[in-house]
Amino acid sequence: MKTKITIKGKTETQGPGGYPQETWSDLFGEKVWCKWVNAYGQELFEGLRLDLKEAATITMRYSDKVNPKCEIYREDDSKPYEVICVNDILDKHQFLEIKVKRKVKA
Repeated sequence: MKTKITIKGKTETQGPGGYPQETWSDLFGEKVWCKWVNAYGQELFEGLRLDLKEAATITMRYSDKVNPKCEIYREDDSKPYEVICVNDILDKHQFLEIKVKRKVKA
């Protein structure tokens, strides 16, 4: 595990005028070590077919805080990745495998 990432979770609060307001906060309070593998081979071509931008697979220690509503930032990258799916490997609560893609603003 050689790559540091920041995982941010979204909380919704009531803003001025009663409108919902999103706030992103760091889930762990520090950077987390992980294994980062960019999509390649068959996975890359399948991702392109599904219009996934810059897909990758992250492996990290298990935490129940990580969910598909999170954003992930690579150590020296200010552009977020969005979580596609989270997999508890073999349901042993030891490692998570997270599929991500580059978040695209609409």
